[in-house]
Formats: sequence, structure tokens, C-alpha cells
Amino acid sequence: MCKPESTLVQTSDMTTNADTRSLKVWDLPTRLFHWSLLTMIVACWWTSTANSDMDTHMRCGYAVLALLLFRLVWGVLGSTTARFSSFVTTPRAVLHYFASLRNKEDTPHIGHNPAGGWMVLALLLMLLLITGSGLFANDDMMTEGPLVHYIGKHASDAATSLHVQGFYLLLAMVALHVGAILFYLVLKKENLIRPMLTGNRHLPPAAEIPALKIQNGWLALLILGMTSGAVCLLALFA
Repeated sequence: MCKPESTLVQTSDMTTNADTRSLKVWDLPTRLFHWSLLTMIVACWWTSTANSDMDTHMRCGYAVLALLLFRLVWGVLGSTTARFSSFVTTPRAVLHYFASLRNKEDTPHIGHNPAGGWMVLALLLMLLLITGSGLFANDDMMTEGPLVHYIGKHASDAATSLHVQGFYLLLAMVALHVGAILFYLVLKKENLIRPMLTGNRHLPPAAEIPALKIQNGWLALLILGMTSGAVCLLALFA
């Protein structure tokens, strides 16, 4: 777990009753990123198929890229549970986690569990691959990515194929992600969706509470502004 920094604000909104304790585990920037990214992915799919509006599709793709760049930076400078160092574990830890799933009394994880942490990382990398290849893609008609002129037609066609096929792989990964959430909801009786909406997670009274830190929201706005500006410059001047 990352060491507390002077720029961080300690979480104080933890309530207790006889059965559970409610602890703030997800900051607002992380939650907004999660649902905004989901919205933009759906918009990208819709504008490329049913709507066939490639101009809007590209704008949505730029928004996805800006969000991904924000998340990469937030994974280093953000709140405790948002940092990669807090949830990207060793393969041994992942195997131990899978072995512990049979135990109904297993210790709850405050943020992402070891398997979920690797899934988050894989989803981010896949989305970066899809958006990155989209910058070099073409539709053989009127629309081209902003970086197509830096590569040849053959390479652009390969990037286009990667862009399309990558999305289908992303759908499979999302299905696995949703399946894991349903597994926890139905079999483990633990709602993982509610904390990503409210920011709070209910823990057993005996659960060990780590020293979580919630980062200042103004830093998140600054980072998002910088990543959005960088993507806008790419779209305008590439």
C-alpha cells in the first residue's frame, strides 16, 4: 500500500452499527471516471454501428482516450484505492485469492481484490490498444484517424482490423467482469456495484480497516484538464 502523502486528506466518514461498518473506499473522480468511460464506450459502439456517425464516433473516441490518460495518471497520484500500487498484486496473490473463494468467511478486500485488480489493468490496456489503433484507422471511404498520414495504407488497414477485433475482445472481457460482479452478488452476497455508485463499502465489524487516503478533487480536475487538452491538440494538429 502506498505511503500517505502530505497532499492527501484522510478519510473520516466511517459509520458503525451492530452488523457492519460503512467506509469511504472510492473517491468521486474514480467513480465518475468509471461511469463516464462506460457511457463513452457505449456511445462509440452506437455511433459506429446503428447510427454510423463516424464524426461523432471519433469525438467519443477522443473522450475515451482523455479518460484513459487521466486514469493512468490518477493511478499514480490519486487516492489509495485508485492507485495501481494498491491493487496490482503478484500472480501468487491472485492464485491465493482464487483458492480462498471457497471460504465464505474470507477476508474482504477494501478496494479491488487481486483478480479484479488485474482485470482493471487488462481492461485499461485493451482500451488503450483500441483507441490507439483508432488513431491510425480508416474506413476506406471518408473517415481517417488523425495519424493515418504517418503510416502507409497497408499499416492503416492493419490498425483498422486491430481496432475492430479489439472491440470484440473487449466485449468478452467486459462479460467476464460482469460475471465476476454477479458471482459476488449471488454467491458471496456482496454488492460491488453500490460502492462504485456511493463510494462507501459496508464491512464486517471485525474487518481490519487500513489507513485510506482520499485525494483532493481539484487535482483530479487539473489532471483531466491536461489530458483533455493533450487529446484536443492531437485531434487538431496531428
